[in-house]
Amino acid sequence: MTAEGATTSSSAISLVKTIIGAGLLSMPLAFSTDGIVVGFWIILLAGATSGYGLFLQAYVSRYVPAGHATFFSLCSLTYPSLSVVFDLAIAVQCFGCAISYLVLIGDLMPGTLGGITTTATDSKTFWILLSAVVCVPLSFLRNLDSLKYTSVLGLLAIAYMALLVVGHYFIGDIPSTERGPVTLFPQSFASIFSTFSIIVFAFTGHQNMFSIINESRNKSLSALSTLIVAAVTGSAALFIFVGLTGYLTFGQNVTGNVILSYPSDLLSTVIGRLSIVFMVIFSFPLMLHPARISVNNIYFWINQRYSNSNERAPLLNNEDDHECTLPTPTVVPLSNVTFVVITTTLLVVGYVIAITVESFALVLAVVGATGSTAISFILPGLFGYKLIGSESSTPSATESTLKHLSLALSVWGVVVMIVCLYVSLS
Repeated sequence: MTAEGATTSSSAISLVKTIIGAGLLSMPLAFSTDGIVVGFWIILLAGATSGYGLFLQAYVSRYVPAGHATFFSLCSLTYPSLSVVFDLAIAVQCFGCAISYLVLIGDLMPGTLGGITTTATDSKTFWILLSAVVCVPLSFLRNLDSLKYTSVLGLLAIAYMALLVVGHYFIGDIPSTERGPVTLFPQSFASIFSTFSIIVFAFTGHQNMFSIINESRNKSLSALSTLIVAAVTGSAALFIFVGLTGYLTFGQNVTGNVILSYPSDLLSTVIGRLSIVFMVIFSFPLMLHPARISVNNIYFWINQRYSNSNERAPLLNNEDDHECTLPTPTVVPLSNVTFVVITTTLLVVGYVIAITVESFALVLAVVGATGSTAISFILPGLFGYKLIGSESSTPSATESTLKHLSLALSVWGVVVMIVCLYVSLS
């Protein structure tokens, strides 16, 4: 990152790569349960609500000095007693997602290279440990801007998989015997719930949004809003295009990972699986980044609360002259030693869990239902409702509208959480 900050293109790459992940490959399955019409509108709804959450993060970031926007600092302004609770949810959610990427590598790679088969290459543990060659060095980079080149490689892998799905549809080389029926509407209302979380959480990029804002060269609301609209619109278009073409190719016979539905050949089985692995390898440090920030925040909170020293937390002075009396946000330092210790600990624990745990799908689903909704909807909505218009006793009409929409976003987040927990536990 230069002294001036990350460029718009670098910020866009980081945001798009954070948003687009493994959920893209499950979009055809979502269309199979929702039908083409309902699936299309749910994607638009998910994109709009997630996009508004990202916009609120950009909006409320101006209530703390430039470069210091975090969930913790905003919580210290709005709901200080809950700051450590939300950071715990964020840490578990992002760390669990990072571990799931390692598990996916271990599940996909054995047998992928065809003729190159040995006892080692057929082992899940071998491939998980081999991923450390790339994941570990990338995880020790402090800034998201430093990951822009690997994010570009990840986006190229995503582009290949998208072209693979779209290309098979237009070429029409999949036998009709492998294609199930195609429906415009869901067969039942309850069937929507089974893949509801796939679509809603597909747009989750909020865990890295504050870091993107902090590192951005142009932190104006208009520039950040343009960035968000472009990223969300582009992601939604890709989700719809891949989801529709994959669903129209296989109909109701489509599987949870559409790439694995294609016949075994070099383009689909080998390069397709390798593309998935590249995508998740380059997504791993993007998930570890917010997890590390939240763990540091939790460590800082514990240290401040239970330390016997009389040292006070350093405070930031707001640059804006607000008429309201909001608490002053707290700087959470991250020294080089703490950075290395937390990163090393997360990597060791993450790899041990990925290698030893057979399945923690239920735990990850529950954590995702709570953590993702908190990050994407509930917290941004609460921040907006509390802070927008707080400069004066009489908010403008625009500010009042944004406040009410912020509250509606938090309510939407609670609804999403209830639905996803019900599906996960049923």
